[in-house]
Amino acid sequence: MIPIPRTKVAVVAAGLSLSLVLAAAVRVGGGRSVDGVVDTLPTVTASPGERLESMTGVLLLEAARAEFRKVASVTMTGFALKDGHRATFAVSADRAGHCTAITIQEGQGPSRILRVRGETFVKMDPQAFAAEWGAATASRFGGRWVRLPPGQLLEDVGGFCDLATVPVVGAAAQAEQALSAGGMSVGGRRAVSFLVADPDNPPFLGYLAAEGPPRPVRVETQAYDFQVDFDGYDRPVLVTAPPADQVVDLAALTAQTP
Repeated sequence: MIPIPRTKVAVVAAGLSLSLVLAAAVRVGGGRSVDGVVDTLPTVTASPGERLESMTGVLLLEAARAEFRKVASVTMTGFALKDGHRATFAVSADRAGHCTAITIQEGQGPSRILRVRGETFVKMDPQAFAAEWGAATASRFGGRWVRLPPGQLLEDVGGFCDLATVPVVGAAAQAEQALSAGGMSVGGRRAVSFLVADPDNPPFLGYLAAEGPPRPVRVETQAYDFQVDFDGYDRPVLVTAPPADQVVDLAALTAQTP
């Protein structure tokens, strides 16, 4: 789901709290490592010429963070399971603040997010819109884009729009285990993997491209039936704001809802 922050939270698409899943899965910070057990991970770098396949889990995490911070843009696609229903999502975002996202839950139509010129617009699935805002408000405003107030942020899928906070690059928290998990193929690409877990969260697997820059190609955890793939690095993200006559401000919806 993609909640819109307000007094009564509006759900614009059903699904798992995707940003929270990644934040729980990726716990990295700064500290020490003993036999692969990490207590607040250090900022470390590989030796010149060291192959990914020979790196420890700590070094692989650092490589993922370092390379992800360099990219200008990325596309993230995946799925998550929530209350027995699978939701799929696709997000393209760049560091200039442009973002386009779509999420679809089983049994519903798509819900969308646009971010352009510092403004965020959300278009909810009609069923979710009517359920959240009521039949009268849906009759008047249904099908329009909802413009959020300046500075107001989206949770869940919307959290992927800000590349600086995508948790795959690290969440300034400690991970108790960061272990290399060997090589494999992901979507036809050769990759190396690493496992991260802590006592409070289930383990997740991260995969880095073994050819070219060691950028993330996948993050997954079976505990939540969750997976996100990373692709389309450094491709332009083209976003156009919706026409003014198809937009309604969030305040107008709130005024219509008791």
